[in-house]
Amino acid sequence: MGSRDRALPLKARGSRRTAGVRDGELPDGPAEHKRETEEYARQAMVSSARAHDRAAILLERMATADPEEAELHLQSAARHRRWAENDRKLAEQYATRSGDPDGL
Repeated sequence: MGSRDRALPLKARGSRRTAGVRDGELPDGPAEHKRETEEYARQAMVSSARAHDRAAILLERMATADPEEAELHLQSAARHRRWAENDRKLAEQYATRSGDPDGL
């Protein structure tokens, strides 16, 4: 018995979101889709910046706990701080584009 024989027969139905989609446009329109995409990108950059900040803090703690490798840990922490700052700038750009006054 092949996998096709075991599969349940299902019919594809349009979801609430895609019902009535024509010419590649979502029901809310391309402008709404663009705003949602930019907000998602902004939130991803903010989340990434926070993760880099947490990594930098951890590396700085590791530097105090391990004096032999302290310099390497501090260099890595500095890189994470730079990456965090870069992510914040990108998030600010996306917030500026969408006209979101909340920013970060």
